[in-house]
Amino acid sequence: MPQNARKTLWSVTLLMMFFAIGARAEKQDVTFRAADGFTLKGTFYSAQKPGPGLLLLHQCDGNRLLYDHLATMLNTAGYNVLAFDFRGFGGSQAGEYTDSAAQRQKIMDQMPGDVDAALSFLTSQSTVNPRALGIVAADCAVNQAVHAARRHPAIRTLVLLSGGTDAEGEAYIKDSPKVPILGVASDEDSAAAAATKKLVALSTNSDSQLEMFTNAGHAASIFVKQPDLEPDIVIWFISNLPLAGYGLPPAIK
Repeated sequence: MPQNARKTLWSVTLLMMFFAIGARAEKQDVTFRAADGFTLKGTFYSAQKPGPGLLLLHQCDGNRLLYDHLATMLNTAGYNVLAFDFRGFGGSQAGEYTDSAAQRQKIMDQMPGDVDAALSFLTSQSTVNPRALGIVAADCAVNQAVHAARRHPAIRTLVLLSGGTDAEGEAYIKDSPKVPILGVASDEDSAAAAATKKLVALSTNSDSQLEMFTNAGHAASIFVKQPDLEPDIVIWFISNLPLAGYGLPPAIK
């Protein structure tokens, strides 16, 4: 079946599934602490029954609200979803972390710990299968997502928007054939496009995929100009992190 026809079939199936479920996102604002005691704020979208957990990492010129529509769609499809604000952003501005532009490097240094705290909160929820996780990350958070997957084998797939990773992250991708990657960028966003293309090219998983657009913007802003991208991401997770564990290693069912 041609790719476009397959995509259309998936989209129709997805819409029918949403109609059949008839569910609203069960979302609530949450707080949790990083290892150093700093309080992080997020939104948790709880599934109605046990299933995989997804972590959404925002770009460095935004906050978790960029993902509200996508998170709602993923939750309606049956996933548990956590979107949170990195310290210095959105609701996680406090104490010495109040100016994300002026304190960029200081904040970046704390991001791995913030991601680990978010993953710990996510996997502690009763409806989350702690051994079936995925991440969506944009811009500066792409490197954080790759390294989180390196630290946490339960992360089974990555959706990476307009960003790259460092040499250690590239080595991880190259040596991780079991982790499919969906890379997304827009051609005119030249540096991010090149970095995203490189990530997907490094992947040795045969299901890894590159989705390129033109004049669509950067990272999560692509959702506005390309409304099919969010359903595509839902389809990606349905295919690569199945709700019932079908197609995953027996240990995570």
